[in-house]
Amino acid sequence: MSTSRLSLGIPGLDRILHGGFIANRAYLVRGQPGSGKTILGLQFLLAGTQRGERSLYITLGESTNQIQENGALIGFDLSAIDFLDLSPKAEFFTQQQTYDIFAPAEVERDPVTQAIVEQIETIRPRRVFVDAMTQFRYLASDSFQFRKQILSFLNFLGQQGSTVLFTSESGGGHLDDDVQFLSDGIVNLEFFDDRRLLYVTKFRGSDFEPGKHSFKIKYNIGLDVFPRLTISEPPQEFKLEKIPSGIPAIDELLNGGIERGTVTMLTGPSGVGKTTLGTQWMKEAAGRGERSAIYLFEELEDTFFHRCEAVNIPVRIMQERGTLSVKAVD
Repeated sequence: MSTSRLSLGIPGLDRILHGGFIANRAYLVRGQPGSGKTILGLQFLLAGTQRGERSLYITLGESTNQIQENGALIGFDLSAIDFLDLSPKAEFFTQQQTYDIFAPAEVERDPVTQAIVEQIETIRPRRVFVDAMTQFRYLASDSFQFRKQILSFLNFLGQQGSTVLFTSESGGGHLDDDVQFLSDGIVNLEFFDDRRLLYVTKFRGSDFEPGKHSFKIKYNIGLDVFPRLTISEPPQEFKLEKIPSGIPAIDELLNGGIERGTVTMLTGPSGVGKTTLGTQWMKEAAGRGERSAIYLFEELEDTFFHRCEAVNIPVRIMQERGTLSVKAVD
């Protein structure tokens, strides 16, 4: 089986998965309603269409029109994605349909299966998103048949050269443990107390970055994932030397300045000049052609720029020249 990687179109998640999904395998994305499962699936499909791959969305819940409208609301153009709409139609409610001899699952399973097989064999998609896989439970007579049906379905897609991402639903007395066992990897999404977290609990054939990682849902981007900071990479080599502040008296007190590669804390009550002194080091570094970064947690950028320029620290010019990056963190 191929071990080539497929990008999900989400740089942070690709990094967590060490390059993306392994091709021709099946992956589960789990999470409560509103956690971002469908958006992740759309990004997975769009990443394929941008590379000229055929991508198929199989929906068993929402209609195609609903998905396309919701996608447009977050800035996604889904016109290049193929859809197979197996969601219930309005006629099911308006026209009474009963089965006197056979169970509904036995009657409806074959048309659904035939529609999927025909679509897959016609367009040969490289990527398939199924939302939600657990809906197939209602087309099976018991848990054993459901598990067997899902396994054969995933094997069929793999033999057709497709990489599959699917969602699950838990409720009504049913858990999604069975589809977890059948998947090659599991991506979990959480949303609580205004925090969104992502973590991987299974990834066959590959290592991944463990732990919980933050993410946001942004317009025209989708999931923007921020992997946890780690120190797994080897340290960068640098010259051990003193870094002067450009203020002779301060540099004399520090025997030439602070040492490169160390952490120094400036502490004191409000108004004593902590921000000004710290930015002075950035100004001196810019004069040597070095790059610096400032992260603001309690001040707006415009206020910071105004205060610095009032004491002759040209932070706007430094930023324009690329020697300083200023980021306000909410």
